[in-house]
Amino acid sequence: RRKLLLTTLLGTIIGLGLLGGAYFSISKTTALVNSTNSTCPGSDSIMNCDSCVSHSGCVFCSTDRSAEGRCILPTVLDNCTEPDMKYRVENVCYSPYSWTIIAAMVFYIAMFATGIGTLAWTINSEIYPMWVRGYALSVSTMTNWLFNLLIAFTFLDLTRILTKYGAFWLYTGLTVIGWIVFYFKLPETRGVPLERVEQLFS
Repeated sequence: RRKLLLTTLLGTIIGLGLLGGAYFSISKTTALVNSTNSTCPGSDSIMNCDSCVSHSGCVFCSTDRSAEGRCILPTVLDNCTEPDMKYRVENVCYSPYSWTIIAAMVFYIAMFATGIGTLAWTINSEIYPMWVRGYALSVSTMTNWLFNLLIAFTFLDLTRILTKYGAFWLYTGLTVIGWIVFYFKLPETRGVPLERVEQLFS
């Protein structure tokens, strides 16, 4: 179990890093913004479609998905309605590397589901001594779901503060710390009777 956990957790680290890399590639390869006729607040610092749609309420419009365009705050008079403006984006911009997000996500889920996603519960149910097992399982389960809730609540804020790729690279770094802790502290519990688990830590 230890070997499987460490191997798949390493795969999870790679998957998170790849997700960060995919979002980084996309952020650098979307259509450029012409700031001279853009009306979105802070348009001087907006370089491409991806950074445009990251601003609240702003949209990107151009003649083609790869062509240089404008980043505007839509109004009644200015809403990308010109006849040649055929490409209007509010959420996700085109990039030739968009497929890499799907590939990285599939790899990440495969690694997570076969390792830490299931083994955490298995090892968690075995690793505590008999006298504290019920209490320890309750506390560890509560801690797990509290951190799930924390990630769910903070993810969108992290993507705004650190960018999408920055958020995934932060998760990568935290998972590396977890891998190091498991490598040095997690014993092999396979085949060990529950009554003897306490001896693994003595």
